[in-house]
Amino acid sequence: MTTTQARQRNEHSRARGVARTSTAGNRGSQAHVQVGTAGGRATTRTVMLVRIGSAIATAVAVVMLGQAIGTYAANAGANVTSWLAGAVCAGLVAGALAGAELIIGTTGARREEKQLRRQILHTAFEATTLPKNAEEDSDSGALITMATQNAEKMTEYRQQYWGSTKAALLVPVLVVAYIAAAIDWRLGLGMAVAVPIIPVLVIGFLVVLRKVSKQSRQERARLTTQYMDALRNLTVIRLFGAGPRLEKKLAQQGERNRGAIMRLLAGNQRVIIVIDGALSLVMICWSVFLISQGVQRGTIDVTGAVTAMLLLVLLLEPLTQLAGFFYIGMGGIASEKIIGAYMGREQAKQAAAIRPKSAGDAGAGRGSTRAVELRDITYDYGRGEVLHGVSLSLDYGEKAAIIGRSGAGKSTLLSILRGSLPLQGGAAYVGGQDLGALSAPDIRSLSATVSQSTWLFSGTIADNLRIANEHATEAEMWEALAAAHVADDVRNMPLGLDTEVGERGAQLSGGQAQRVSLARALISGRKILFLDEPTSQIDLASEAAIIDAIGELGPEYALLIVTHRHSLLEIADTVYEMADGTIHRLHEERSGR
Repeated sequence: MTTTQARQRNEHSRARGVARTSTAGNRGSQAHVQVGTAGGRATTRTVMLVRIGSAIATAVAVVMLGQAIGTYAANAGANVTSWLAGAVCAGLVAGALAGAELIIGTTGARREEKQLRRQILHTAFEATTLPKNAEEDSDSGALITMATQNAEKMTEYRQQYWGSTKAALLVPVLVVAYIAAAIDWRLGLGMAVAVPIIPVLVIGFLVVLRKVSKQSRQERARLTTQYMDALRNLTVIRLFGAGPRLEKKLAQQGERNRGAIMRLLAGNQRVIIVIDGALSLVMICWSVFLISQGVQRGTIDVTGAVTAMLLLVLLLEPLTQLAGFFYIGMGGIASEKIIGAYMGREQAKQAAAIRPKSAGDAGAGRGSTRAVELRDITYDYGRGEVLHGVSLSLDYGEKAAIIGRSGAGKSTLLSILRGSLPLQGGAAYVGGQDLGALSAPDIRSLSATVSQSTWLFSGTIADNLRIANEHATEAEMWEALAAAHVADDVRNMPLGLDTEVGERGAQLSGGQAQRVSLARALISGRKILFLDEPTSQIDLASEAAIIDAIGELGPEYALLIVTHRHSLLEIADTVYEMADGTIHRLHEERSGR
């Protein structure tokens, strides 16, 4: 190893160490970004203002009713019609505003839920690395929970509950201020003493029930993940007769989930009983005592006493909201933290993946005119390097094949080239673009991939082709299918392009599905193709059709093929072998081939 290579290796190792430390730090601190949209935050403010307006209208109705009762009590013959009419009108306004609050909160929550789900999916699609198993914080089960349950809980909390709760906490302050200014300052001061008790108790119970709420979320997430795994692997489960065992396992997890939910609900009910029952009674008794003392002193007349008693309804407003806090509130806050932490982690990974070139980087300052060029690529998953200074080049019009045992590093290399793993060390160029300076979505837009496991979506053949090119015409689809040697098969199907492929392409043969996948790569318009064991799971006839299709591709294409099949090596211009994270060229075909 030269001095320059040693320095590069050390710099790459330090960079990986910093990246791992940064990632660990992010997980430990649960750093997150602001979640939600400006429209969602506007809905929260609107709900709060409408709730305050409804409370003010209710207060006006109560004050007018108190005036009517007090006036009639002082003089039985007095005309109180105007007071009663005013109270009715104010009550109608309060009711209308309460209805408006419900409509605005509900429609705003559903609208924000759609936007939030788009944000989560956008973050997942732009992720620098893709989750591989349930140990990831963003595995498929966790993402489904995040985009459904967590998104729903967060928007219910933010758009429907949080605005009205802030208003409910402000209303007692306004009520106490009015009582102190308009009825009796002693009464207002005495009532003000009891108001802070509510938020203090809320914080206390929140600390106590936080662990129970977290356990409920974890058990629900585990059940979702296990259920998803069962659906994905139904064929294997049937073949090995593991259905009864899996059913028992799901039932046990379902029971654990049910128990966690019941513990959370039991805690919620205890809190409601203590606060909504005992505390309401204490505050009412305390307020009545203060009012009676004022009446005895002569500082409060009948009208003031009646009005103060009726205003107790608004003074207890926070207790009404509190009933939902330990279910809607805690669930919403936790969901917001989960979503924010996920987005924050992924954004940090994306920022770390785009690294400025330094003088120590291999190939720094030099671009590439080739389709693919790698210079001293290294990669470390955290358990030691799996790629050690890998270099290769691929020109347009060239077909190169990579062979090697499992674990040699072939999949890691392809993952870097197609943007599934971030570039750590060395320099990589695809289509002349420096991968170290691009985001993951930009890297993925440079090439098309055909994997050994064909991923076809439920829908028609045309639907699956339009995933790669949404504006593709039927003529372009038939052209791509013909280039993939599957057009005749599709024409023989009764519905042609409108043929349903079934779940994961189950209605097509393995060879047909793989050739449709190749056609999808071709119709994308990308001229750099990465083929990962494209014929490993199909019959010989289908393999021959795919080999012919690949061999007939024009000089505008560049192909990098990972394979174990000797038949594919026959069409390769260059063959590389990977072993223990290194690569070397086996042979180069004659120029006439």
